[in-house]
Amino acid sequence: MKRIPVKIVQYTINNETRKNVMIDMIDTYDIDGDVETKISNFKKKYFEIVEKASKIMPKNKSERKASHYWKIGKLLYDFNKSIKNEFEITNYNQAIIRDFALYSTRQTSAILQFGKEFEKKDISDSIPFSHYLELLWITGMLIEHGVFKKEKKRLLKMSKEKTLPNRNDYRKELSQLTNSLKKKIEKVSR
Repeated sequence: MKRIPVKIVQYTINNETRKNVMIDMIDTYDIDGDVETKISNFKKKYFEIVEKASKIMPKNKSERKASHYWKIGKLLYDFNKSIKNEFEITNYNQAIIRDFALYSTRQTSAILQFGKEFEKKDISDSIPFSHYLELLWITGMLIEHGVFKKEKKRLLKMSKEKTLPNRNDYRKELSQLTNSLKKKIEKVSR
C-alpha cells in the first residue's frame, strides 16, 4: 500500500492563523478507500496530540523538566507508529518544530528518540534534560553493545545519590565509555 503524502500547513485569513492538513489532488487517485475520511481521521489525530502537547510543555522555559520532554517524545513516537504505514508528512520537521514549540530538527529527533528509547520509570526530573540529551546522542552505540539499559540505571542512581556530575563532566564520562567500547571493537576485529 502506498503511503498518503500530506502536508501540515499554517496560514492566515482575515488576521486569524489557521492550521490544516493538505493533500495534492493528484495523490488522491492512487489511494484506496475514502480519502476524505482518512485525511479527516489523520487531521483529528494530529491536532489532538498538538493540543495535548501544548498542555504538557510549560511556556516558561525555566519550568521545563525532563518529564515534559519525555511526554512530548512519547506522544510523537506513538503518533508516528500509528500513521507510519498509511501517511507520510512531507513537511514533518517543519510542522513538528512549529506545532510543538521545538527549536530545531536535531532537538525534534532527540525528543522523538527520548520517547522511543526511554520509559516513564527511566525519567527523573532531578536530572536535567541536557544530561538525557548527552545520552541520546550515543544511544545507538550503547544499544548495539548492550550497555544502554545499564547507563540509564547508572544515571538514575547518580541522581538519587546526589552524585550527578554537571553536563560537561557527564559528557566526558560518556566519551570514556564510548572510547572503551570502540577499543573493544578494535581488539575483536584484529
